[in-house]
Amino acid sequence: MNFYKKLGEIRPNQLITTYGPGSIMDAVNDSLTVLDIEYWTNDNIGKEIRDARLANYMNVRKFFMPKTGGKEDVPVISFPYYHVCSKGSCKYLFDMRDYFDIEQYKNEQGEVKCPKCGFPAYPSRFITVCEDGHMDDFPWRWWVHHGETSCKEDMYLKSMGNTSSLAELLVECSCGAKRVMSGAMQKDKFSGLNCSGNHPHRPGGKPKICKKDVVPSQRGASNVYFAVTKNAISIPPWTNPINDIMGAQRATIETLVEAMGEEAGLEFAYGKYFADKYSKDEFLEAYERLSKNIKEFTELKEMEYAAITHHEDVEYQHDVKYFKAEEVSLVENLKPYISRVIKIHRLREVRVLTGFTRLEVPEPEIDEQAHVVKLKSGSGEKWLPAVEINGEGVFIELNRNTINSWLQIEKVKERSNKYAQCYASYCDKKGWQNYKIRNAEYVLLHTLSHMLIKEMSMQSGYSSSALHERIYSSENMCGILIYTGAADKEGSLGGLVELGGMNKLIPLLKSALENGLTCTTDPECFMKNPTSDRLNGAACHSCTMISETACENGNRLLDRALVVPVPEHEEMGYFRELVKDLCGIQV
Repeated sequence: MNFYKKLGEIRPNQLITTYGPGSIMDAVNDSLTVLDIEYWTNDNIGKEIRDARLANYMNVRKFFMPKTGGKEDVPVISFPYYHVCSKGSCKYLFDMRDYFDIEQYKNEQGEVKCPKCGFPAYPSRFITVCEDGHMDDFPWRWWVHHGETSCKEDMYLKSMGNTSSLAELLVECSCGAKRVMSGAMQKDKFSGLNCSGNHPHRPGGKPKICKKDVVPSQRGASNVYFAVTKNAISIPPWTNPINDIMGAQRATIETLVEAMGEEAGLEFAYGKYFADKYSKDEFLEAYERLSKNIKEFTELKEMEYAAITHHEDVEYQHDVKYFKAEEVSLVENLKPYISRVIKIHRLREVRVLTGFTRLEVPEPEIDEQAHVVKLKSGSGEKWLPAVEINGEGVFIELNRNTINSWLQIEKVKERSNKYAQCYASYCDKKGWQNYKIRNAEYVLLHTLSHMLIKEMSMQSGYSSSALHERIYSSENMCGILIYTGAADKEGSLGGLVELGGMNKLIPLLKSALENGLTCTTDPECFMKNPTSDRLNGAACHSCTMISETACENGNRLLDRALVVPVPEHEEMGYFRELVKDLCGIQV
């Protein structure tokens, strides 16, 4: 559509995290849903973002940024369809599709007019969703008639009082049926009504039969849309431009290999696309790298961990545009607990939108999740929308030997088993498969990361929502990366990476440990134990929880009792002795 005036504004990063396809966003005069990427054209696509490693894992050919800076950058559709007249004496409730006038909509900057009186109409605030990701209008006729009906008479939504409570909203039908909206947000009031199977972000698509129960909601509710994203830190040797060429020509190379045989096909591809810039060995190494399909998200993290911890190796030093690291010399009293601290002066994160869920927050590291609505890129080359974030960070690796000894402490072992059982039960209830075990080691790393982010936000100048964490926990990994960055910028200001020096990190760690010893909600906080419904121990918003945009796990799996000694759990704190040495506090 060619609009004379813009309907609204949105930043590229918001399209990936908050207002992606399938979400609802408020515009200047209406409420809109962004269309699926199969409806996007070249006019909606910005620059290509290249990350061969992440593309390999996602099984797509390319990533593109949403277009910015022009007009009509993002394809949208009006939703909810039902609108209410703003005139107090009218309050006509109607489906705007029955009266839609494209010319008027363009001229009025997306404003919908009441077909009866001509006054502006506003979108209904009530909708329905289901756990499989479908979304539709509130069933107004079903509601006012207390069930299925063939009535097609006019409806009105009137307010009977001076408050905004549902009990004072009345739906009237010209046939005489009336019903207040009290109870309209209760799921049990809609028993017997199945989901319509509608996806408003795919207009014209045939709704699928869905037998799930509908869940009433308000269009601005936070659980209506959760973006499912995958991200990766760009690392050598994958940042070598030869991988981008290999990725771009992958389909052609595969066709040549299939038609001519591997040896002849690769020889032809090398001569045509690579011989002028790269050696044959570089070409074969890149081909072999791309041929090894990355199947699990954990593999991406293990590659990053290897690049960070081996940053001084030659193979990781050839490209400093996206990755530049510096080792920090540790003081002696930290070495029993922390094995390495690495300043990362330059890093690039690529964040890709793969789909969305409704009602339930997705798990970032589970490869296949139930109830995810995946984006469809149409019949052409497979691609996904993405943004690149350039910034800096600090990497901290804990001492593996000390971790192993700590995990053998009886109380820690019990707590670790409890977390593993609770997390397994939590994932099973959600229908998630192939999840990774979460034990005390992961919870320790995650909680330490949050405690440091809280302190770093005080000293670096960045808000806690501007910082991000990446937890590296497995048999081969035991570290955390705290980083910041901004989309559409070359990098950040260096305030965070400076905190990696010993002169800044020791006071920072001291403050974090001291603040973790107590909480304003104690003793309630330190007495909490993890359950399958609440995957946290001694953790709350007063002590360890941070902005959910900064946390990679939705503020789950946190427990300061595993970091510092707290009452009734003194022996579980990993940094128990360091608290005594560094803070001068005996617990």
